[in-house]
Amino acid sequence: MKLDHRRRYHDRVAPRRAKSIDPSSTSAVELSLGEWVCLALVDEGVNHGWAIGTELGPDAELGRVWSLSRPLTYRAVEQLAAKELIHREARPQGRGRERLILTCKPEGLRLLAAWLDRPVAHVRDVRSELLLKLVLRRRRGIELESLLETQLSSLGAHFEILTTAGPGGDVVDVWRRESARAVRRFLETALAQIPPGETPKMHPVMRLSARNQLRARVTSVTHGDVLSTVKTILADGQRITAVITKESVSDLDIAPDDEVLVVIKSTEVMLAKP
Repeated sequence: MKLDHRRRYHDRVAPRRAKSIDPSSTSAVELSLGEWVCLALVDEGVNHGWAIGTELGPDAELGRVWSLSRPLTYRAVEQLAAKELIHREARPQGRGRERLILTCKPEGLRLLAAWLDRPVAHVRDVRSELLLKLVLRRRRGIELESLLETQLSSLGAHFEILTTAGPGGDVVDVWRRESARAVRRFLETALAQIPPGETPKMHPVMRLSARNQLRARVTSVTHGDVLSTVKTILADGQRITAVITKESVSDLDIAPDDEVLVVIKSTEVMLAKP
């Protein structure tokens, strides 16, 4: 991620390979898919319930794969806290208000790392859980190849049974066979599209306090000779305007309807692109 205010700042983080984790070392704690995704977002620095709900909205990057309503998001956060995988700390927000700030506990981080490396058990889970893991790994700069290869291998027996069945049968048999064929093609195609030795481009997650980190949508971009005016709107309808260099707008590739982070520092307003 690049953060700009009249100058460019490049936060470089080296892409990394997935760490090998022994599944037998993981805890027996049972988590729903919603809890796993919320835990992953807290680890990324999305540190309060409203922001997590925004990330899981149907128009957000993760929400396009699998969305979760705000009530269920808040319920998942409550469960993570009850299972002692995240820490909640009340911080004042002004005018007597407080906001619960979320951070991952060590056990939560350990379980999350193992989950991100683990293939799904059923063909039906590829569309939701596996795609979520692939997107989350890419956001962290973790290579995708090892998980795709493990997934293809682990489902090999299922593919063999489902795709070698004879023609005919009822509609359920046809659906299962064609779904298995589609999943196998997806995994094979995704692997084939990864150039040898390439790791995904890392988009480092900004870790900021909730008081100055605001997620917003760009409503307009107006260019001047040197500076550009970027108008944004928050989820609650508030509007914030940032003035940054024209070069910065180009570097961040900002356009109307983009999701951005509005970072308010003293009297300055900065923009970051997730």
